[in-house]
Amino acid sequence: MEVLVTIFFVIIILTSFLFTLFGGFGNLLILGFSFLYSLLTRFEIIEPKVLMALALIYLTGELFEYIFIILGVKISGAGKRAGWGAIIGGLVAAAISLAFLGAGFILLTILGIFFGAFLVELKEKRNLLKAFRAGVGSFLGRFGAVVFKLLLGILMITIIVGHILGYLNII
Repeated sequence: MEVLVTIFFVIIILTSFLFTLFGGFGNLLILGFSFLYSLLTRFEIIEPKVLMALALIYLTGELFEYIFIILGVKISGAGKRAGWGAIIGGLVAAAISLAFLGAGFILLTILGIFFGAFLVELKEKRNLLKAFRAGVGSFLGRFGAVVFKLLLGILMITIIVGHILGYLNII
């Protein structure tokens, strides 16, 4: 039974990783399923200290998502308020998509980030080109954040699989 649970768990975390690829919450799913798997296996395979490390990796990704977006806006020449506009726009768009059961989550979040920075910069500088650059910068920052979170997801999966293989005496 434990082997079937482990195989199912590995399939689930690999599938969860796909959510990260599309800019979603895959690393959170990996963390959540890891906790559930640990409960089912009485913390013998994935110990609490490993879960803590996975949680720290996940939280690092979330923190750096905002940093990347703000950096993207700053590199485009926009102000701090445009960076906050991008973050708030992304959060509002994500919340709206959740009201529709997550339909359009990725697209709405990207549009929210873009238009959040765009509208704030347009209001601040009253220059359409600079506002557009701020929106593009926020989009590029979001793209960088997704790449970073993909790398963190790979790290999380590597740690998990390493512990499973170590438990099974394969490595």
